[in-house]
Amino acid sequence: KTLHILGVILFMGNIIISAVWRLSVNNSKDVNLVKHALKLMTLSDLFFTLPGVILIGITGHMLAPKFGGIGAFAWIYHSYALLTMSALIWLAVLLPIQLKQKRLLMDAEDNLTSPQFKKLTFIWSILGTMAVSLPLGALVLMVLRPA
Repeated sequence: KTLHILGVILFMGNIIISAVWRLSVNNSKDVNLVKHALKLMTLSDLFFTLPGVILIGITGHMLAPKFGGIGAFAWIYHSYALLTMSALIWLAVLLPIQLKQKRLLMDAEDNLTSPQFKKLTFIWSILGTMAVSLPLGALVLMVLRPA
């Protein structure tokens, strides 16, 4: 149970901090600041988000039988689904956008204002909000355990 909570802290803490970093630099005109934020977000995803997701997945799967298994209660099943959707958004969309934006900024200094960079920022903002909101829902379900 302690490792499960540690995984939640690593995962939730990092996705919230990454969202704060990203939102704080979205309107920046400072290319170096945006590059630095994107670099830190990518590194923290590797060192905190990924281990957090792995810990949550493994320990959650180990803890579920104590409550009757994954399908025994809706709060367990829905928590799995919410966390999985968040992880898929992060892996399939958010991380690739961050990497693409880093490449765009390496190619030319003025890409903060390019339509492509702005479009990617818009998509990241919307799906990033979803990727943070979904596990918050799972956290509420895990704590409240509604019948």
